[in-house]
Amino acid sequence: MSRADTEQRLLNAVETLLLEQGFPAVGVNAVARTAGCDKVLIYRYFGGFDGLLERFAEERDLWWRLDEIIEEDMDRISQYSLPQYLELLLRRHIQALRKRPLTQELLAWELSADNPLTRALHRQRSERGHLLVKEIRRYFQQPGIDIGGILGIFGAAINYLVIRTRHRHSEYEKEEWWRLEQSIAGLLSCQQASS
Repeated sequence: MSRADTEQRLLNAVETLLLEQGFPAVGVNAVARTAGCDKVLIYRYFGGFDGLLERFAEERDLWWRLDEIIEEDMDRISQYSLPQYLELLLRRHIQALRKRPLTQELLAWELSADNPLTRALHRQRSERGHLLVKEIRRYFQQPGIDIGGILGIFGAAINYLVIRTRHRHSEYEKEEWWRLEQSIAGLLSCQQASS
């Protein structure tokens, strides 16, 4: 087996363990065993476990892309008020995270560990969040409204619910998602009324 094939098997093993057993299962021995190779190769090919996680982070799409959240052109965006548009973007944020089980596991891992993978997720989230706010400000010239703060508060609530419900799919979780979406809509409509 070539080095490239072995590296890919090790990277795939990280993802397999995260998705099937969650972040507590991810370690040097488990990754090597899942990949079917000697753990020495993790050190030889990646310089160690952190190097493996860094490479994994570089090659995986850990966070949503801006074009997943902002789909409209300028003409269509101008048909919305800022609160209406923020509500739409937050709904897309929910959809983007709910279809990324790997990101859900990494969000949970980030709460208890600091490693290259959780740092990469944090970095991608921060960079794309700043880009999102910058884009929104291009369309909506309302300097008195803290768009980043609004998205940050609601985003944190969404991220928390994503983490909490990632392995459960009961009626109770459906109700929690419905309540969160209703709260977002209600609070943003209050913001619109007060502006």
